[in-house]
Formats: sequence, structure tokens, C-alpha cells
Amino acid sequence: MKVKEILIINQPMGNRGDESAHRALVRSLNRTLPDVHVTILAFMDDRNAIGEFEVKHPLNKYVRFVFPHNLLAEPFAKFLVRHDMTAIGTRIHPILRQLKSYYQKADLVLCAPGGICMGGFQNWRHLYLLQLALLWHRPLAYYSRSIGPFPMSTRANRKFKELSSTLLRSFDFLSLRDCKSKRLADEMNLKYVSAVDTAFLEKPVVEVPEELQKRLAKDYVVFVPNRLTWHYGYCNVSQYVVDDFYLQLMNHVAKVYENCQIVMFPQLCSLGNRGDYDYFRSLKTLSNQTNVYVVPDTYGSDIQQTIVSKAKMVIGARYHTIVFAINNEIPFLALSYEHKIQGLLEDLGMSEHGVDITEAFMDETQKSQTLRICNEKLNVLRSVRPDRSLAHQLATKCFNCFIQYVNNMS
Repeated sequence: MKVKEILIINQPMGNRGDESAHRALVRSLNRTLPDVHVTILAFMDDRNAIGEFEVKHPLNKYVRFVFPHNLLAEPFAKFLVRHDMTAIGTRIHPILRQLKSYYQKADLVLCAPGGICMGGFQNWRHLYLLQLALLWHRPLAYYSRSIGPFPMSTRANRKFKELSSTLLRSFDFLSLRDCKSKRLADEMNLKYVSAVDTAFLEKPVVEVPEELQKRLAKDYVVFVPNRLTWHYGYCNVSQYVVDDFYLQLMNHVAKVYENCQIVMFPQLCSLGNRGDYDYFRSLKTLSNQTNVYVVPDTYGSDIQQTIVSKAKMVIGARYHTIVFAINNEIPFLALSYEHKIQGLLEDLGMSEHGVDITEAFMDETQKSQTLRICNEKLNVLRSVRPDRSLAHQLATKCFNCFIQYVNNMS
């Protein structure tokens, strides 16, 4: 069977980092498989977030699977997974059963690169869309993802891990993007291809819009915080404590780079008030610093990477901010809030660029100690340019393994 149709599911949206991985993967597919149709299924995309990601190509098709009346399709899908009713429930639901035509048309279902939906975030919708590929007997590839951790404290936790384990063993192609996920896979005796973030497949350079060029200083550092209290690991932390950590770090950055502008660009997009543009503006106001510019959240990942490529330094608490810095070989300091950042740095031999901030908000002593480490590392790393070659090689090797798998299907 020659592969003519690929269906991409579980595309994370609302994040410029996921956009960069999506663009890199789809562009690579278009170049390497020039006769293959690629359909991207945006399930319940009520904000048209997939419109921010679109890669223009005659063989690409973006489908917003959303209707004026969805008949509770999304919560129903989650219910079906949790109660082992995916097959019968999908067949009887008037919206969900329309998914069948997209899956059956595909020669291969590809789960898009992304984070720990199968793990810490316990994303039941993610599992549902994967189960449909098995239900309708489609080959299934799980591409350059992170997995875990799998807590076991509740019945739902245990059910989620059980279903995830079954899915992980059913994939026809599995690649994992960070060492902690790979260690977990080794413990589970899973066969996988070692990968890294898909954004490393390419280094996009585009023209920065004129209106943006006028706002950027000649010399600047990029600083991308993370609100964090949205994350399951920090939901009990005071936002004030998180903000104070960033404000103190910003003050030190301003002293070290006294002649540089501090540029903040939102990684989140298409989320309105739930994004981080307004959050960054509030930090700017609280900082009382005049030389800070917050880039609007309307500019895409290609433009963000181009901005990073001209920075003096990057300080980030967002995974893909660090990916952008490495990809453009700019000195950086990674504020590691979960295992995917630590795993990335470990895989690339760059652990010295990271600071673990997971305990920084426990008390004043921990916060002061973490800030001291950040300040020391910032001084040391300001002249250390990372080498992207290993990351690019790993991303390319994973992609080539996937293409070999596709070609062997023929």
C-alpha cells in the first residue's frame, strides 16, 4: 500500500512553540513526500486557532472539526474513553461519528508533536482521538512527543495510565523527544525512536514586519516568563510569589544588560484573556522599567525565531523559548519548571544552561537561593553560544526514520 493520505491529529494549538514544530514537520513532509496529501484535523477548534499554524501548500488541508451545535461532543468523547465505550459511543453520537470518514480515508494517522498530554496533563481527549485510529484499523504514528509522569493516587490516574500503556504498545511508530520520557519508555520496555523537538528540523528566517522593527532596539535580550499557576504542579502557588520571582530576575537582567532593551514575546496565542500578552504587560508595569517591550501575540513563530536570532541573550520559562534560542545559537538561561525542559538540555549536553525552579516558590529561602543561582549563571552564560548541530541531527534522524517507516508501508 503506497501512502497517499496522512491524517494529523492531536495538534496542540494556542502556542507559538507548537506552531514552530507543526510548521517544521509539515514543511518537511511536503518536501519529502511531494505526492502525499496531508490533512490536519483540528478537533473542536472553536477559536479557529489552527488558522495561526497553517502551512500553505496545495496538498495540505486544514479541517476545523466544529459545528454550530456540537451536542456536547467533546465532554462526551472524554466520557467514552474513561468508561471503555469509545466504539459504541462514537457510532451513536451524530457529531463524533462524522470523524470516521477522515480516519478511513487516511493511509496513516500521525499524532502531532507536543507535550505531556499522555502524562501529567491527563488529556482524555488526546487518548480518544488515538483510540479512534485503532478502532478503525489505521496505522498510527506517535511523533516526537513527551510522555509521563503517570501519577497513581486516584482511580482516574490509574485508568489513564492503563489506557496510555495500551496505546503506547500499539503504535506502529513511536518517537520520544526528551530523555526523561525515554527513561520512562525504557522502564515500560517500549520500542521507540530517539528524537528531539521537531522545531529543530529547520531554522526559519523571515522579514520582521516594519512596524515591529521600529519598536525593537538595536541591542536587546529576550525574556519570556511563564505564569505557571495554570500548571498542575503550581496550582497551589500564589501568583504574587511567582510574579515577584520574575520581577527580581528582570531587575538583575536590566543591570547585567544595562544598555539593552528587554523584549518579551507571548508564546500563547488565540487564547484571548487566557493568553500571556496581558500578563507580560502587567509584569512590565510592575517592574517600573521603561526599556521593556512586549511584542503583540499576533506575530507567528517564524517571526519570533527571527527576533531571537538577533538577541544578545534569551531567558525563558517556556520550553519552546529555549528551543528557539538553541535553534538560533543564542546564549540562554532556561528556567526549568517541568521535566521536558530538563530532559531537552540533558539530551543535548546543555544542562549547565538550566536552573531548576520547581521549588523556588516554596518559601523565601528557596526563592532567594534559586535567584542567586540564576544570577550567577546569567553572568557566566552570557557569552556561551549553544551549538544547534546535535539537535538538528537528532530531529533529522527521527524524521528520516519516520520516512523510512512510511516507505516500508508501500
